[in-house]
Amino acid sequence: MTSKDRKQLELLPERVSPHVEPLTPELIQMIRRRKDFVDAWNFAQDFAALDNKQVYDVLDVDPSHVTKIQKQRASPPGRVFNSYLDLVGNEFPLIWWAESRGYDWTTIRKHRSAEQRHIAALQQENADLKRALSLVVGHARSGSGT
Repeated sequence: MTSKDRKQLELLPERVSPHVEPLTPELIQMIRRRKDFVDAWNFAQDFAALDNKQVYDVLDVDPSHVTKIQKQRASPPGRVFNSYLDLVGNEFPLIWWAESRGYDWTTIRKHRSAEQRHIAALQQENADLKRALSLVVGHARSGSGT
């Protein structure tokens, strides 16, 4: 690699990390107040402090389409939905959608893996055995005193 090649690589834009904050009830209210899905989509990008170029470069979306989305003249392309959520570092459009359909976003949880389900089952079994043991020990103590 020549020094000219290295200098050109140094000029490439760095991937910017989005602005991320914890999801609070106040933030959910702000998301809920968006007028529609596209507004929530745009809010997600604005909140992440990413400009259009950072979005269309990473997602490989036509720049004019991203501009139309920003101006509420086009809908976001479905093929990039998950990548977009990863890029902006939040799930605001998904939250807006769930809330607009009458779901309480705070009670929706992701599916657990088989390993997580197995751990939960073992924890429940452990709690049940502890409860049974305390009943047996309690019964034995009360029976030995008579």
